[in-house]
Amino acid sequence: MDLLNTIACEKDAFDIVLWSFITISPIIAGALFVVGSPYGSQTGYAGRLAVNGRAAWIVMELVSPATFLLSYLRPSSIGSTRSHLTDLFALLWIIHYANRALIYPLRQPSRKPMHAGIMLSACLFNVINGYINGRWLSTLYSGDGLDSPLRILGGIGTFAAGMFGNIYHDNLLMSLRRHATSGYSIPTGGLFSVISCPHFFCELVEWTGYAVATGSPAAWAFVLNVACNLIPRAVFIHRWYRQTFAGYPKDRRAMVPFFI
Repeated sequence: MDLLNTIACEKDAFDIVLWSFITISPIIAGALFVVGSPYGSQTGYAGRLAVNGRAAWIVMELVSPATFLLSYLRPSSIGSTRSHLTDLFALLWIIHYANRALIYPLRQPSRKPMHAGIMLSACLFNVINGYINGRWLSTLYSGDGLDSPLRILGGIGTFAAGMFGNIYHDNLLMSLRRHATSGYSIPTGGLFSVISCPHFFCELVEWTGYAVATGSPAAWAFVLNVACNLIPRAVFIHRWYRQTFAGYPKDRRAMVPFFI
């Protein structure tokens, strides 16, 4: 009976965290539409609470893979659903964050200081996200991939394409900053021909592919949070481009080609 109670408590705790993560998504979106994007050209004055932008980014992004691995590898009273397939899904997560947390910030020409509150809120977000995604794969995953190989392969392919697109457009932005004589310039190349933030769009595609491949409600909750986080930021960045550059292309959308 004690074991059953422990299992029920752990499952209930997971469900509470998952649904809280889902519920907070529209709140995040609403807040960002009010205050704007707290990164890059949209960074406000941080004053005494400013921390080194590059170091803050590395710390807050490393929280996600660290929490993911802890929740994925830690034994559970529920039992284990780990397999070679879930190990592959875990590897995809680690590959993304190896780039996002280390390679990407270390390659950036420069990075503005970050408000400590932004770093701490991102750390909290990544703790929750890493926990629910790692735990779902290790204790609640119900498939072996044999019943839906096309879905899994299609999802992994979409994840890879999204990650490639994200890195490609990040590289275009970094190259633009390295060669800029002063300030910001209008980005060109790739999907910049139709949207202002293709790096955001590709990241959304990437995580949608991951959610399709895993079939995980935790991964779909992450997709919802990515959309609620990136779309408002893209709208503000798009507006900033149009206000800053008189010759900014009028037919470009903010983040989703021909739509948003």
